[in-house]
Amino acid sequence: MIKNYKNLTVKYLKSNKKRSILTIVGIVLSVALISTIGFFIVGIQNAEIESIKNDYGSWHVMYQAPDDDLIAKVNSNPKVSRSGIFEMDKQVKVDKNISISPIKATGKALELLHYQIESGRFPENNNEAAIEDWVLRYMAKGTKLGNKIIIKGRQYKLVGILRNTVSSQTEKSGIFLSKVNNIDKSNAVLIAEISPKTNLRKAVSELNALPKSKNVKINGKYTASVVNNSPLIDMEGGGDGNSGLSQIYGSIAVIIGIVVIATIAVIYNSFQISVVERIKQFGLLQAIGMTPSQIKKMVFREASILSIIGIPLGVILGIIAIYIIQIVFKAIGGDSVMHIKLAISPKVMIISAAVALVSIYLSAFLPALFAGRISPLVAINGRTSITKEKIKRRKNTIVKKLFGFEGDLAYKNIKRNRKRYRITVFSIVISVVLFITFKSFMDMTLNVSDNLNESKNIHFSVVMDSNVSSKNSTINPGIINDISKLNTVQKVYKVYDNYKFNEFIDPQSGISKIRDLGSIYKDVSLNGYNKILMTGGLDVYDNNSLKSARKYIKSGSIDIGKLNNENGIILIEKNRIVNEKTDKQRYGKIADIKVGDKIELQFNKQTDLKVNNSKINKVTVMAILKDDPFDFWGVQNGLKIITTENVAKKLMSNSNLNVNSLNIVLKNINDENRAKEQIQNITKSIPSITVIDQLDQNRNTKSSVLIVKILIYGFVVIVSIIGSINIINTLTTNIILRKREFAALKSIGLTQRGLKKMITLEGLLYAVVGIIYGSIISCGLSYMIYSGISGIRESTWPVPWSGMIIATAAAVIIGYISTLSPLSRINRENIIDTIRQDY
Repeated sequence: MIKNYKNLTVKYLKSNKKRSILTIVGIVLSVALISTIGFFIVGIQNAEIESIKNDYGSWHVMYQAPDDDLIAKVNSNPKVSRSGIFEMDKQVKVDKNISISPIKATGKALELLHYQIESGRFPENNNEAAIEDWVLRYMAKGTKLGNKIIIKGRQYKLVGILRNTVSSQTEKSGIFLSKVNNIDKSNAVLIAEISPKTNLRKAVSELNALPKSKNVKINGKYTASVVNNSPLIDMEGGGDGNSGLSQIYGSIAVIIGIVVIATIAVIYNSFQISVVERIKQFGLLQAIGMTPSQIKKMVFREASILSIIGIPLGVILGIIAIYIIQIVFKAIGGDSVMHIKLAISPKVMIISAAVALVSIYLSAFLPALFAGRISPLVAINGRTSITKEKIKRRKNTIVKKLFGFEGDLAYKNIKRNRKRYRITVFSIVISVVLFITFKSFMDMTLNVSDNLNESKNIHFSVVMDSNVSSKNSTINPGIINDISKLNTVQKVYKVYDNYKFNEFIDPQSGISKIRDLGSIYKDVSLNGYNKILMTGGLDVYDNNSLKSARKYIKSGSIDIGKLNNENGIILIEKNRIVNEKTDKQRYGKIADIKVGDKIELQFNKQTDLKVNNSKINKVTVMAILKDDPFDFWGVQNGLKIITTENVAKKLMSNSNLNVNSLNIVLKNINDENRAKEQIQNITKSIPSITVIDQLDQNRNTKSSVLIVKILIYGFVVIVSIIGSINIINTLTTNIILRKREFAALKSIGLTQRGLKKMITLEGLLYAVVGIIYGSIISCGLSYMIYSGISGIRESTWPVPWSGMIIATAAAVIIGYISTLSPLSRINRENIIDTIRQDY
C-alpha cells in the first residue's frame, strides 16, 4: 500500500530495474571520468613536480650572499617551512684525475638541494658526510657506508651515499655534502621552501622583496640577489599567469568543460528517455489528482536516489582506475624506472562528487519540467512527440534503392519521434566529441613532451676527455672490443664526433613557415641553379646504432650496404628550433624532403651560412626517421643527417673519425655493480677515459615521461569505454522501449530478418549523423586545445584525421553491436503479449 506519492519513485525504480541500472551505470561512468581526470591532473602534476625537484631542488627562493638581517627575516617568516644556507667550497683532489666538490650547509639546506640519497641519510652534524657513489672507488679501498673518511685533513663518518649524476661524472668532480654550524655569509647562498599551506604567489612576491637591493657583489661581479625556482613555482601554480603552463591549464580547462557537458548529456539522456517513455503514466497520475509540482518532485527524488547510489560508486571506480594504471606502470617499467606513487586526493573526490551532483540535477531539470507541463489527455493519448509526415511519393528513393523497404522505413523512423532522434544523435555526438578531442589532446601533448629514445636505455657511458690531444682523442678499438665481449654487456654503441655541413636543397623543398623565421634559410646559387642553403649536423652511426634506428623509420629503409654503395644518408624528420620573434620552441619538419631526393653537402667547420671552398658531394636520402633514435647534439637549424662511417669519410675526405665515447647497454640491469667493475678494470689504465653511470638519471627521466604517457593513454582508454557505453546505453534503451512498435510491425508481416535490418540501419544512420556533427565540433575544440599548447611549443595544428577515422569505425561497429542483444530479446518474446503491454 502506498501512503505517500513519493513512494512511487522507489516503486518505479524497483519495478524497472534494468532501466534504473542503465541510468546508474551512466552516472557511475560519468563520475568516474570526472574523478579520474582530477586524479590524472594531480598525478601528472606530482610527477612533474618530483622531476623538477630532482633536477633543481625543493627550494622556491634563493638569496645570494645574504646578511644576518635577511637570514633572520627568512627564518622567522611563517610562510617559510624550511630554509638553510650552503656554500660551495674549493675542489679537493682524491685521486690523480678525480676531485670532489665539497658543499657545506646549515639548517635544512641539504634536503632542499637536488641531490638524492641512494642509501643512508643526509649528514646531521659536523662530523658526518655524504658522497656520490661513483667517487667511492677512488677513495681508500673498501670505503663503504659507516666508514671513517678523511677530507682536507678532517675526519668524517660516511652516513649517506648520493645518487650519481651524469654531470659530476663527466666533469670528474664528485659531490661531497657535510653539515656545519657556521658559514662565511659573503660566499654563501640562502635557500627557502614556502609552506604548502600559504598562497604561493603572494609568498614568492613577499620573499622577493626582502633583500635591500636587487643586485649583490660577489668576487668582484654583480649578480642578482634573488633567484626563483621558476619551474617548480610554475608547476605548483604560483606563476605569474604569463607562462606556458597557464596556457596548458587553459587547454585542460577546455577538456574538463567537455567532460562536464558530456556528463550532463549522458545523465540527461537517461532521464529524458525515462520520462518520455513514462508520459502516459504521468498523465494518468495527473488525471487522478497529482499536481505538476508533485510530478517534478518525483523526478528530482529519482535523481537524488540515483545520485546516492551512483556518485560513491563512480568515485570508487575512479580510484580503482588509478590503481590499475599504477600496476600497469610498474609492469611496463619494471626495474628500469622509479616507482612513482599516484596521489588519491580527497579534494578531487569532493569536487568530483559536487560537480556530478550539480550535473545530475541539471540533467533532471528539463525532463522534470517537461513531465510537469504535459497535458494529461495528450499524455494518456501517447502522441506527445510523434510527427505525422506528409505523403510524398518520391521521398527517400535513394535510401530505398540502396537498402530496400527496411532502409526506407528506418530512415522514416529516426525522425518520427523528434525528441528520441535528438537525444540519440546528441548522445552519439557527445561520445564522438569525447574520443576525438581526447585523442587530439593526447597526440598534441605527446608531441610537446620529450620522447623516450634509445639514449634513455643506456646504462653506462665510457667517455674520452675532450681536453686530450687530437691524436689520442679517440677510444682505442681494443677497449671497444674488450667491453663488447663482457658477459654482462648486451650492446655497445660507438659515438662519433658530430660534424657540421652546408646543406643545399631545391627551393620547392622549402617550407614557407620556416622561411618566415628568417634565420634558417639562405638563397644561394650553386653551379647555376637556385638552392636553399642551411647549416646542419651529421651524426655517424655504427652498425648497432643503425640497427636500433630501424624502429624509428617513417619511410624508406636502412640497408647498410646500400648506404655505403649509393652515398646514402638518413634524415631525422623533426627539428627543435627557436623562433626568435616569439622566443618559443618550434618542433617539426624544417624542409619537405622525401626518400630518393638528392641533396648536396659541403663539409663546414663553421656554423655561419656561407659557401666555402670544400668539395661538394651529392647524397641520396635512403630513409626518413620520425624521431631521434639517439639524442642529437649537433646543429638544429638545418637537416639532421645520419650516415655510416664509410660515407662520412668520403664526405669529409678524412680516413679517421674520432670515437669520443661508448654507450653501453647491459643484459641484466641487476648486474649493474659487476658490470661497472668490469668496465672500470678495462679502462683504468687510461686516465683520459671516464666511466659514467647513466642508470639513475635515465631511470628518473624514463619514469617522468612514462608516467605521463600511461596517464594520457589510460585517460583515452577510459574516455573510449565511457563513450562506447554511452552509445550502447542510448541505442539499447531506445530499442527496448519500442518493443510494442516492433511487435506491431511483425504482426503485419515484417520478418525478424527484416526487423533486424531495419533496426541495424537505424543505428547506422544515427551513427553517421552523430559522426558528422561530432567531427565538426571536435575540430573546433581540438583547435582551441592547440591554441593553448602552442604557448609551450610552436607547431602546425594537426587536423585530427586519425581520431575521426577511429571514431567513425567505432561508432558504426558499436551502433551495430548495440542492436544485437535487444533484438535477440525481442525475438524471444510473444508478439501478442508484447502488443498488449501497457506503459
